[in-house]
Amino acid sequence: MNLNSENESISREEFLMALLKLRENDPDAFMQLILESLKRHPELAISDEHSVERKIQALEKMIRHFEEKEEYEECAFIKKLSDQIKDGSEE
Repeated sequence: MNLNSENESISREEFLMALLKLRENDPDAFMQLILESLKRHPELAISDEHSVERKIQALEKMIRHFEEKEEYEECAFIKKLSDQIKDGSEE
């Protein structure tokens, strides 16, 4: 991943590759990063173009991860977001 010295940006492809590597090499750090992103911008998860089923599956995987770590406050946040996504699909 090469950072542009002027604005320190990377391409979308480089960013996605870095996320994939992080997911493989440090799953906990990957989940923490995703969780932080969801906390900062939950509206993007709700309006994301992927199917409701796919988003719910991903969030359920996150809940299992944080349950194993006994981080139940994080699970509660993810569950609330999941419910919002489900509720939005029923309108």
